[in-house]
Amino acid sequence: MTLSIIGKSVPRPDARDKVTGGKGYPVNVRLPGMLHAKMLRSPYPHARILRIDTRAAEQLPGVKAVLTPADCPQRKYTTVYFVPTDAASMVRDMLVMSDTVRYAGQPVAAVAATSIEIAEQALELIEVEYEELPFVFDPEEAMQPGAPQLHEHAEHNIAVNPVMEFGDLEAGFAAADHVFEGVYETQRVHTCYMEPRVCVVDADGNGNFVVHSSMQHLFGLREKLAYVLGIPESRVRVIKPPYIGGGFGGKLDIGYIEPIAALLSVRANRPVRIEQTRYEDFISTARHPIKVYLKTGITKDGVFTARYAKSILDTGAHATHGAEVINVHGAFGFLLTYRCEHRKWEGYSVYTNNMVGGGYRGYGSPQACFAVESQIDEICDELNLDPIEFRRKNAHQPGDPHPFVQGMHLDTYAFDECLTRGAERIGYAQRTPANTDAGHIKRGVGFACQPLWVSGCLGFPDIYEHSGAIIKLNVDGTADLSTAAMDLGSGQITTLCQIAAEALGLPMEAVRITETADTTTVPFDAPSHASRVTYSAGNAVLAAANVAKERMLKVAGIMLEADAGDLEARDGRITVKGSPDISIAIADVVRRAESPFIQVTEDGPGPTTVEEKGTIIGLSSTAPAGNPSPASVGFVEVTVDTETGEVRVERAVYAHDLGKVINPNGAEGQVEGGFQQAIGYALMENLQFDENSGACLTGDFLDYKMPTAVEMPRSIESIFIESNEPTGPYGAKSLSEPCITVPAPAIANAIFNATGVRIRDLPITPEKILVALGKLPSE
Repeated sequence: MTLSIIGKSVPRPDARDKVTGGKGYPVNVRLPGMLHAKMLRSPYPHARILRIDTRAAEQLPGVKAVLTPADCPQRKYTTVYFVPTDAASMVRDMLVMSDTVRYAGQPVAAVAATSIEIAEQALELIEVEYEELPFVFDPEEAMQPGAPQLHEHAEHNIAVNPVMEFGDLEAGFAAADHVFEGVYETQRVHTCYMEPRVCVVDADGNGNFVVHSSMQHLFGLREKLAYVLGIPESRVRVIKPPYIGGGFGGKLDIGYIEPIAALLSVRANRPVRIEQTRYEDFISTARHPIKVYLKTGITKDGVFTARYAKSILDTGAHATHGAEVINVHGAFGFLLTYRCEHRKWEGYSVYTNNMVGGGYRGYGSPQACFAVESQIDEICDELNLDPIEFRRKNAHQPGDPHPFVQGMHLDTYAFDECLTRGAERIGYAQRTPANTDAGHIKRGVGFACQPLWVSGCLGFPDIYEHSGAIIKLNVDGTADLSTAAMDLGSGQITTLCQIAAEALGLPMEAVRITETADTTTVPFDAPSHASRVTYSAGNAVLAAANVAKERMLKVAGIMLEADAGDLEARDGRITVKGSPDISIAIADVVRRAESPFIQVTEDGPGPTTVEEKGTIIGLSSTAPAGNPSPASVGFVEVTVDTETGEVRVERAVYAHDLGKVINPNGAEGQVEGGFQQAIGYALMENLQFDENSGACLTGDFLDYKMPTAVEMPRSIESIFIESNEPTGPYGAKSLSEPCITVPAPAIANAIFNATGVRIRDLPITPEKILVALGKLPSE
């Protein structure tokens, strides 16, 4: 198949709009008569509210509505968008507001006023009397007898405790020549999306709500808000923004702001807007810290005989994503990554009085990958084994049964090629032994792998995985694409328009995403998450385009007096195969379909045909045919100053089997953005909290160190391996999340290669390196 648009780096359709002000961002939504709301937050990590006095706030001029726990529905729910509200796999432990506080920063009251300043002033007038309760911040302490009990249903504060086991673990360890154990720990980091969480909710007085929000799932927000308010979903209409200012998984759940704004809007009978400050965003969502205990059995020639892991996840005050992140972490971060007959994983998602965790790109896999890929390099160093050959020897092979999705096979699986081509590009064969450079600047090379990942959520219990699209052709030869798939800023609009344009035979600029879509006008689509949009939503767009194309070619066949099967569309025209001189513009075909049945010509009135009449439109709503697994390997070269502990990532090479590249520039952007986030995760990012109150000490980006252009590698090379997945749109499968998963362990392994010291907890700060080198005392 000769492709004209797929595989090309086309401009983003929304680029001009964004660089000239970005009017489509939800943060820019303004409605007539709109009020501004602010939330009062608890200063205590665990307390019972005894009394709230809002009288002074209510009397302040400009205040139109005040909300306390007594005014809110007391219906527990799960916040997570991508599961049904009654999903048995999730924990329903959230309330809009509660008289029990479980973390410092939990909202306890809210005010809607004519200005932000008045709302903030009103918060200062609210009096709250608390009874402080015992608290616990460490998840392992929270699991001990006698620890403060945070939720009645959770014995030992364990929200969920999944266990997965294959084979006979004891037999596997008995067969091992060597057994290795290690403990690895990761920190709490924020997604750092640029657009804050913001919403505007307008209650119309008849029980209907119109919602604008910066979120990752149109229908998930509708479902969760309707559930919280106790109304039918049809009463909630969520407006799709043209794009949002970043998400990275951090906007995959209903926040406090949407239900609070809705309830305030009802009380004030006016639209209510809530925009979180950066500090409020910091305490709203974060990647979960996870402590991983690994025990691994190995033969002398480097084959796994047994693998065991215990993972303890700090889910914070409420389970939310922690109930699912722990499963993805265990399955795709540990259990399924490499072949091993005997293996077991135990997961603990534990309540503490810390802030609630949320979704973040990779969804549990980065924490596991850091542990697993670090330990593999430790094993290889101890046994003098080649790290590349070790992974190759234990890897899944093309054609193997899929280790997760029953009935599927790894038919397009190019992990070995990722290893080979990445190693060649970085020059891995020339890597020197650990700590052999002279001088205080040491150079090291390391790598890490995500051998198995997903292209969506087909096969996952309780998780939505279907998509829909509508494509309508216009008489000027353009096409409008309507879909609920959200563009997070990473080019989903561009990818879906390319797929539609290729299928319809239109120029890229002739296809546009409709700017007026909402939950009443477009088919359901699962969220933009789980590396799924290109594969799953792309397949739905392709299916809708093919329906429209079939209709288009039928009309063209009538006009050209040819069989529709003998026609092809390309570059805005339809031609007879093998006879390029016989053609017609797509615009003329659409115009004919939309024209009157009786048309007046110079020869007088004359009929056309009934068969050709009607709007040329295509609709699809479908689940994907599979869940093909991409594979990825990331290599890095670092320098470490052993006098200061400073680490610089000098170069990165990333190899990824993605089936087919839809947009090379977009794909490279995914890789580069993932590396930036992962470098921060590996070396510097870490939300800080007061050890006594649990209050977040990180207030804005001045307090939160993340990589800028200064800290980025001088070179990031992307190697895209096209294995042509037959179930994907034009052969594509996924890319997004492994880009952020593999760099942290690769950097840790490179630091060891440079210095000979191994750091097992993130972030790897200069202080930790100097302590490991013996140049600073340990705490």
